[in-house]
Amino acid sequence: MRHTFRAVLLWAFVMYLGALAFVAQGQQLSQNPAKQQPQTTSSAPSEIENPPAAVVIDDRPIFYLNAPVGAYTAADRAAAIQQRILDLAKSGDVPVESVHVEERAEWSEIRSGNGLIMAVSDLDAQARGRARQQLAAENAEIIRYSARRYREAHTWKNLLLDLLYTALATLACGAFLWGLLRFRRAVRTRVEGWLNSRMSQPEVPSHLRLSAVYLWGPLLGLGTVFYWIIIVIVLQAYVTAVLRFFPQTEQASLRTTDWFASQLAIVGRAVTDYLPNLVLVIVIGAITYLVLRADTRIFGDIEAGRLKISGFYPEWARPTANLVRILVLALAAVVVFPYLPGAKSPAFQGISIFLGVLLSLGSSSAVANAVAGTILNYTRSFSIGDMVRIGDTFGEVVEKGLLVTRILTPKRETIAIPNGTVMGSAVKNYSTEAKTTGVALYTTVTIGYDAPWRRVHELLIGAALATQDIIKDPAPYVLQTALNDFYVAYELNVYTRTPTRMAEIYSELHQNIQDKFNEGGIEINSPHYTALRDGNTTTIPAGYLPESYQAPSFRVRTAENEAERSDRATERELA
Repeated sequence: MRHTFRAVLLWAFVMYLGALAFVAQGQQLSQNPAKQQPQTTSSAPSEIENPPAAVVIDDRPIFYLNAPVGAYTAADRAAAIQQRILDLAKSGDVPVESVHVEERAEWSEIRSGNGLIMAVSDLDAQARGRARQQLAAENAEIIRYSARRYREAHTWKNLLLDLLYTALATLACGAFLWGLLRFRRAVRTRVEGWLNSRMSQPEVPSHLRLSAVYLWGPLLGLGTVFYWIIIVIVLQAYVTAVLRFFPQTEQASLRTTDWFASQLAIVGRAVTDYLPNLVLVIVIGAITYLVLRADTRIFGDIEAGRLKISGFYPEWARPTANLVRILVLALAAVVVFPYLPGAKSPAFQGISIFLGVLLSLGSSSAVANAVAGTILNYTRSFSIGDMVRIGDTFGEVVEKGLLVTRILTPKRETIAIPNGTVMGSAVKNYSTEAKTTGVALYTTVTIGYDAPWRRVHELLIGAALATQDIIKDPAPYVLQTALNDFYVAYELNVYTRTPTRMAEIYSELHQNIQDKFNEGGIEINSPHYTALRDGNTTTIPAGYLPESYQAPSFRVRTAENEAERSDRATERELA
């Protein structure tokens, strides 16, 4: 309440300053009546050298003087005549009816009793386009009316009545604004309460709920705009009425009303003139809306498989729909731009040029990534959910945006790769063939030459078939990829349809290979030199060895041992 009344006081102060500005403007116009006179296409030299001057009573010009008299200019004459009329009006001894015209040979005098008010010359009459006697009679009547009106308006009775009317107008304005504020708060509270109670009901459809959420804010803002428009109108009417109560500011009130009406007329003419363009804008908007709806419907059917076009893949539907939407909106913006209000103004054009230069200078990389993202959609390199390797990054595609592609790694890290980088890198897609025949996984084991290669093949294939998510068709197979100096390289190839578990499959496969080779009695090593195994325990884990296994003793041969062994061998032969 306090903040609202503070705002009302601020608006009242602004309107008061505006009224003062109009009063000052009226005084300037009264001192320079040439601005009030209608301009003609040609002016006499005397009119240019001697501009007309107004005789002003209570801030209202009553007539004009165009001609100088001797050394007195029209402005000097107007000031002197104005003072004489004021003296006449303020003096209660001289009756207004005593104002009369006395004719002279070269001028006509307007007098009040025995006092001279002004003289009308032939030059004055010529400037006004009337006979001298006629102009003098008209000015005399105007002086009588102005003096009489001044006396009636400046009595204490009228002043007290004006103050009373001002107080009543102030009370009425304050009461109206207070009632308007209470009405606005009551309506807002009631509508909000109704919406809250209505939206809390479970049977309310979701689209109505969303409409209430998203439309209430704009409607509330629109109501606030109308609320302040009403306040401005009421304050303007209040200031105009108060100024009109007093004779000193009555003309300012009239000028305020005229200015306000002229501004409303200008706005009305602008709105009326813009109506044909508004109709075109509405028609263009309606056509654009229908085209966008058709675009969404057609490409939605293509993506869902309800509509098939030869050579057009369903995954192209969404990016193509986005491209068509952008092109339609851009075309609509180009067509509707000349019909927007202020589109031809230099300020609007300058801002448009500035924004265009700013976008062209600062969005080169963004445009390159956007173009690359568009091309990637049509190359069908990968889709959302595919397991891919882009450069050194391996993971699942979780987002395929216009500017970046986001990869979720097996370590649960989300990596954003610019589409320009994706276009310049090799993309390995593990999910494309996994959907049909399966994707191939492979690992290499090096075994010494002492192990039979057929047995090695058998153990490797057995380890593959014992691994979860490895399919039997196509069957696993082994390739001997190299015969090195000390060992043979065996490459095990398997197939799976779940590349998202690639890390787990590799880990389980390696575990099974260890188990199978340990059970088969083949050591997984790559000997690079010949070693004495006498006295050394085998590298096979104890769980895979028979219970009777004993580590061999370490035998050392000497020259004496060799001689004794030779003698025993000779004795056995002789025996």
